[in-house]
Amino acid sequence: MILEVNNIGYQVFFNNNALNSLNEGDDIKIYTHHQIKEDLDDLYGFLTLPELELFKLVISISGVGPKSGLNVLATATVEEIIQAILSENPELLKSASGIGIKTAERLVIELKSKIGKLGKELTGKDIKVMSADNEVIEALISLGYSRNEVMVAVRGIDKDIKDISEKIKAALKILGK
Repeated sequence: MILEVNNIGYQVFFNNNALNSLNEGDDIKIYTHHQIKEDLDDLYGFLTLPELELFKLVISISGVGPKSGLNVLATATVEEIIQAILSENPELLKSASGIGIKTAERLVIELKSKIGKLGKELTGKDIKVMSADNEVIEALISLGYSRNEVMVAVRGIDKDIKDISEKIKAALKILGK
């Protein structure tokens, strides 16, 4: 994206989900991270402060650069990423382009201690580890559904349903629509 400020254009890198939610001419607020190294000078943009803060944590891990950090944030919501980290589930993170299983596991291990209480600060909500939902998510992915389809379906499941097999059935009904 080219951000124009006082007739000066700045190239700002966003993840595709954020870019697709914007329209030309929209009046928006952007939170930026300025990455300066000897061979680069880049701006990375985010639509919310929690996204920016999570991005900074993700790129603080050795071997994870800004482009991979953007890809991690494109896989799910901030809450879902934090939940995956707290529940020690690297599957969500490894679905990001440029993130392999070893890097996803390292992200989970190294960020779990950093993200604990920060989760509530970032999202304004208590994030509980939902291992039953993780089982449902993994079961549906193993049936061939994409992670994005599955995450939408799982969010649509009635909160009163506690049994894993019932959750899977409810999610399959949602996915079948």
